[in-house]
Amino acid sequence: MEREHAIRTATRIGGFCARHLLATLVTVMVLCVLWTVTYFALLLWAAISGGGLGSPAGYPLGLLLALVGGTVVSLMLFLPATALGEWIAKRRGLPILAQIPISIAILAALCLLVVGSALAAGIQPSFRAGAACFAVLFLTHLLPLGLYWWVAQSGPLLVSLFKQLCKLPAPRH
Repeated sequence: MEREHAIRTATRIGGFCARHLLATLVTVMVLCVLWTVTYFALLLWAAISGGGLGSPAGYPLGLLLALVGGTVVSLMLFLPATALGEWIAKRRGLPILAQIPISIAILAALCLLVVGSALAAGIQPSFRAGAACFAVLFLTHLLPLGLYWWVAQSGPLLVSLFKQLCKLPAPRH
């Protein structure tokens, strides 16, 4: 019995890690693709308008920033928000889609913690600047959080959907 419990626990932990690793990879990949599209659109615009083309290091440095920044944000904001949202929803017996508003609320709390830390450290000059920073930080991360959540939860959602479809009675002809 203990062996079966250990196997189930290891499977759950492995599945959790795989889901969130995939979500992080997809989120970072999308960010890198967006940077690439933006860079080449700006390069094309500069060529058409006769503007300067900029530094040749701009693209690889921007790509590195997208890679590192996207990974850090995924691990520091999106992973805790979605994992806690999932845990709370499961403990409360809520449906899987109830995790979305819970994860958004947790993201808001994490963004508030980041901005509050910046205010306490004196990085933000005023409360007004901190409030604006919070709004920008929170609002700009809503869409990426949604992508992260849908990728991380796609496996459990498909399993839940399959279970629901198996419960349905066969249609009569």
